[in-house]
Amino acid sequence: MRVCLIFPQSTFLEDPMVFPPLGLWWLWSVLEQSGHDVSFIDMSEHNFKPQDIPHGFDVYMVSGTSPQGREIRKLGREFQWRGVPAVLGGPHATNYPRNSRKYYPLVVRREGEQAVLKAISHIQTGGALECLSDQEVADSTNGDGAALRKYQRGIIEEPFIDDLGLIPIPNRSYAHHYHYFLADEKENAHRATTMFTSRGCPKRCDFCDSPNLWSRAVRNTPMPRLIEEFQQIRELGFGAIQFYDDILPINPRRMKEICSHLKEFGLLWRCFCRVDIITKHGGRDYLQFMHDHGLREVLIGAESGSQKILDNVHKETTVEQNAQVLQWCDEVGIRCKLSFIIGLPGETRESLEQTRLFLRKHLIETPRRLRHKVDLCSYIPMVGTPIYKAAMRKKGARAETDEEFDDYGYHSGENFADFDLQWNVDAALMDNFFYEPESLDGGPRPDELFYKGKLGAVQQIVSTSQLSREELKKARDEMEAEIRAAGFAY
Repeated sequence: MRVCLIFPQSTFLEDPMVFPPLGLWWLWSVLEQSGHDVSFIDMSEHNFKPQDIPHGFDVYMVSGTSPQGREIRKLGREFQWRGVPAVLGGPHATNYPRNSRKYYPLVVRREGEQAVLKAISHIQTGGALECLSDQEVADSTNGDGAALRKYQRGIIEEPFIDDLGLIPIPNRSYAHHYHYFLADEKENAHRATTMFTSRGCPKRCDFCDSPNLWSRAVRNTPMPRLIEEFQQIRELGFGAIQFYDDILPINPRRMKEICSHLKEFGLLWRCFCRVDIITKHGGRDYLQFMHDHGLREVLIGAESGSQKILDNVHKETTVEQNAQVLQWCDEVGIRCKLSFIIGLPGETRESLEQTRLFLRKHLIETPRRLRHKVDLCSYIPMVGTPIYKAAMRKKGARAETDEEFDDYGYHSGENFADFDLQWNVDAALMDNFFYEPESLDGGPRPDELFYKGKLGAVQQIVSTSQLSREELKKARDEMEAEIRAAGFAY
């Protein structure tokens, strides 16, 4: 079949052509390996509108995140008007499968590398049940039938893939159309691309939807496959990698093996990290080892300068660890990007002041060797997270998915000691965001607002018992102005 893979416009980003859609590139390889003729379009590159998508394909496959939700629906309506088969996958489809079915005849939830072939079979056979495995059909006669019911509703969801080595390397033939660079210690820019070495996160941060997408079990790509991928990236001319694993250095033994191969290929790298993992596995020495093997920047979710807020959201880190790891990174020569979230449950004037004081004490007023970065985000409740579930339960809302209020191995959302958070979206935002009638208060879904809009514009939709939306936004904007005036970049 002739398949067109489409990444919708990212209208909320100042520069959407930075980070490539790696998920679609995995599907690209899977489909080509199965004999299909595949084309890829990133709609942001040429500012494509839905009507600009070329005709003549047998099936169109779209994948995107909830901040792209409006563009995803526009594409769905275009394909409905054309009367052509279309499939939606990715994080937005995972969180909103039933809503997405209004626009797409087929929706793939969670991992798509196996499900995409079932979607193709569904289209080729007109939805015949032979697309299901014998076990799935048998389950339907034994009283379970979840797979069959979803399949008949046009929702395809395969079990998580245990052996990630079975997935082919992403097709990166389009990678040079994106311009992401990683700076070394001399501020020389090295062209970078993105990569995963694992899927899943064992932590339980209440604001994060990663376990909903990947599960809490960490599944590692086998080392021979990683080496093959490092070689592909180097041969394409890239000198650096942005790793998208939730916690790349979580396993020191595996990390050291990965580091040896990164050094062998001469690749610099950047990753997401947690301060508790660093302190647990050697602290400064662990950072020094990774720096010696190419690590030049880490993104750390500091979240707040208030220990109470960190405890409220089950972050399982401390304010002191955040300060200590920042100090170690500076000494070793690793640039830190610290991310803070304003407006988490229980936010008070005191907790905001503690965050402000953390920024002043450990960044603004402390001389540093490196130019570290700070991101100040406004909290947006994400579907499938414990915070969202707790709020929806309180309102007696209907779940969007059968599993939406399940806990995925978290604590129960009803066990919050002091669930102090509300959100609302007023009519003033309707010009900027697509109206979604099923959302919590009749406005756009919270996911679609994202934490930071074009040109740094921030949409604040949450409030607490002490602080209104306006007060939270004002506090965030004041901290933002102070940190930027001191020379810290995003």
